[in-house]
Amino acid sequence: MTLDSSPRRTRWTVLAAAIATVMPLLVAAPGTAHAAESASCTATGPAYALDSAGKLLRYDMPTPLSGGTLSSPAQIDTGWSGYGRMLAGPSAQFYGIKSDGLYLSHRISSTATWDIHHKKISDSFGWLTKAEDRNQVTIDRAGWIWVLDNAGALRAYKYDVADGTWVAGSGKILDQGWDRYNLIVAADAGVLYGRSATDGKLYRSRYDFASQRWIERHVVESLADWNLYTKGITSIGGDTLLGVNAAGQAHYYRFDENVRDFPVYKTTVGTAGWDDYTNVAGAPDACRILNNHTPAATSVPLESYTPNAVTQGPDGKIELAYTDNVGRLVHGRTDPADINGAQWTVISGQEAFTGTPSLSSHTDGRVVVTAHNTSGRVWQRNQTVKGAADWGDWIDLGGAMAQHPVTGKTPTGLMTQFALDAGGTPWYRIQQRANVDFMGWMRLTGTGFTGPLRAVTVRDGIQLFAKNGSGTLSTALFKEDGTLSAWTSLGSPAVTGAPSVVVYPGYRIRLFATDTGGNVITAGQSAEGGAYGTWDTVAGITAQGSPSAVLSPLTGLTEIVVRGTDNLVYNTGEITQGSAEWRTWKPRTYQGDAAATEPVAFTYTNPNGVTWGFTFRSADNQTRIYEVGQSASLSAMRAAADAPEFRAHELPAPPAG
Repeated sequence: MTLDSSPRRTRWTVLAAAIATVMPLLVAAPGTAHAAESASCTATGPAYALDSAGKLLRYDMPTPLSGGTLSSPAQIDTGWSGYGRMLAGPSAQFYGIKSDGLYLSHRISSTATWDIHHKKISDSFGWLTKAEDRNQVTIDRAGWIWVLDNAGALRAYKYDVADGTWVAGSGKILDQGWDRYNLIVAADAGVLYGRSATDGKLYRSRYDFASQRWIERHVVESLADWNLYTKGITSIGGDTLLGVNAAGQAHYYRFDENVRDFPVYKTTVGTAGWDDYTNVAGAPDACRILNNHTPAATSVPLESYTPNAVTQGPDGKIELAYTDNVGRLVHGRTDPADINGAQWTVISGQEAFTGTPSLSSHTDGRVVVTAHNTSGRVWQRNQTVKGAADWGDWIDLGGAMAQHPVTGKTPTGLMTQFALDAGGTPWYRIQQRANVDFMGWMRLTGTGFTGPLRAVTVRDGIQLFAKNGSGTLSTALFKEDGTLSAWTSLGSPAVTGAPSVVVYPGYRIRLFATDTGGNVITAGQSAEGGAYGTWDTVAGITAQGSPSAVLSPLTGLTEIVVRGTDNLVYNTGEITQGSAEWRTWKPRTYQGDAAATEPVAFTYTNPNGVTWGFTFRSADNQTRIYEVGQSASLSAMRAAADAPEFRAHELPAPPAG
């Protein structure tokens, strides 16, 4: 298809199947005619041009919704010849790029004067003056400057003119893999078009800064060859595009997201001479998209007696975290050589959190806690340095998520957050690289899931487990490049709570869960990546809540703990390695030490070597750790597959406030 093709019944035939697979947009109700425009505009749409003498010219487009012929230009300034790249920003701001950095100017339209004139605001950006790079920068209606670097990373910057500073988060990588494009252009707040470097097709993406979500990514909207516009493409906002070709013509387009097509297509608004300009830039706020794509805030309720999160940090300390019944996020750290010496800190300030937090670590050894704010936003806090008692400031990861986030790690060690939105759709955000920030939330396939996800590292990625509305589990494999396999149902019965996952040598997986009758059930693979067997009951107990299982580093046997209806913690384990045949359930806590939360089993290393244990909290939110005793008779225990003996630790009480 060429740019001379009319818009465009053929395009829809080709793309119907593809568009059906991308993330849905918040658009007009299905079945309605195009009753209202998707955009509104000012009376005229300004476009600015720099000539070779350094004059800054303004053109005005009448009826920008339909695209009128651009007026004769008016000169509004001189002295712009030093700029290799010029961008028009919102509110009559202008950004000029020289080889030594970025400059800001601002024009007061009512007086036709400049209150900011060629003010240098950054030593960076100079590389964007090069001919091969100048199409890799654009500015949107909200004033975000988008930069595509030569490694394919997409960054956004925003300058606060009033404060004279860059907005927090400026320069953060929001996505990668954009080196597929040889040009990007912003067409509204967070709306970016990319021109394919291989065939000139045009793709549309939308990022929402409020939720930090990519609402859509890389959706093809034109099969024409937009490489025709060798002199660049700009926008006046509202999903408009203005392209200048080598013949000096200016062509105007407007995309309508309500119908996913161009009601204004290749309208000639400038007949000649536009190729003589060194830069052409539209005012990005002349038009605006009317639809609001920011997800509704999803407040989440407080939960009582949620399980502990526990892990052994890179410095060898045992890290614990939980949210209490009033929404405080409490963190504990203890030495496995002296478990009773735990130190507790409330790290939530005046914010309220809910659900079980997630603990992980950077590759540089800093511990990371991620928690679900009751506003529905995901928050994260990093240890300042490995082994330190101090934490950095909270980082708001946005999300507007209905279910609690979980943290997984790719095989290369990149932390990845997963969560479900209000419709049960899974989303993820992944570190741009080790030890740094996360990119934006990106949608995965699937919908209608409930309850927190489970995420475990396997050979080729992160295996995800999710529960659907009927309570049955499904699984899919996430890979570091953002691809997700098809979801595979694990079949009946329905389960309550979330499953526990054990990964065996060779990356075989076994699952443990509680069914609706309180039975502990299990299903496993016989080979890596293979089908799961039928669900079997680990008979002999009525469970209260979900089980937790580990592969004992002492015996190689799978061990399970679960809370019984009497609030005692019970344990069973395999009779022989890999047998999936189980000992009789045995209580491991005593009547005076009732568990108010589900127990969580974990492995760790202490001065005597590797071992395992479990943790829970009592009704007064005191944490217990029961650890397996390590003794000289360990070899006999291995041989006989005897039930392990535990030593109880009552950790110090948490802070009162």
